[in-house]
Amino acid sequence: MSLSLTFAAIGLFVTAAVAMREHAKAVASRRGLLDSCAGLLSNAVITHGGDGFPRLKGLHNGRLLHVELLPDTMTIRRLPQLWLKLTLIDPRPGLPEFSLLVRPTGAEFYSLTHNHARMLEPPLGVPSEILAKGDGKSSQQLLNRVAPVLRRIFSDPRMKEVAATGKGLRLVWQAGEGDRGHHLLLRQSRFGDASVAREALAARLKDFDDLSAAIDTTREVQAA
Repeated sequence: MSLSLTFAAIGLFVTAAVAMREHAKAVASRRGLLDSCAGLLSNAVITHGGDGFPRLKGLHNGRLLHVELLPDTMTIRRLPQLWLKLTLIDPRPGLPEFSLLVRPTGAEFYSLTHNHARMLEPPLGVPSEILAKGDGKSSQQLLNRVAPVLRRIFSDPRMKEVAATGKGLRLVWQAGEGDRGHHLLLRQSRFGDASVAREALAARLKDFDDLSAAIDTTREVQAA
């Protein structure tokens, strides 16, 4: 019995040591994920959280942009996900708000869609498994008018959420998926294939520009 306990203790120690070593490697590998993107913004600053994931802040066309990487382990029957959350501070007081979330589960802690109370009809041509919500009757009208831009944005299968609020615009995009081996054996979220290339962020900035222009055009037409 004592011999069995000794072997069990050794096994636990080895497993813990391996897990700690792998975790340290994972944290170190995360720090540079946004380095190639910083040059796309003015006055860019990169900081790092305790989990090693970087945060990028800077100006895009004179507007403040926050870029974050969010590990999501609250997935059901799926591997952990790594989301790229982009928030463009672009105030439009009185804007009818809307948000669209693909394949909702209710566990999206990062989502703005769950904060909106009114159900909306999604535009034609966007993914079928999508939840559309807003904050009032005018939200549906605005959503319908900017539908062509939304169809283009959601043609990227990695796009998770698009939202427009009176404070600004939000995009959530899949940056990576957890490594199956580390998740099953060590219950760790290691995103070995994750990458945020400069071109990927540039594409998201174009999404912001197109959506912002479509919203402004719609409001100008309504005001005329």
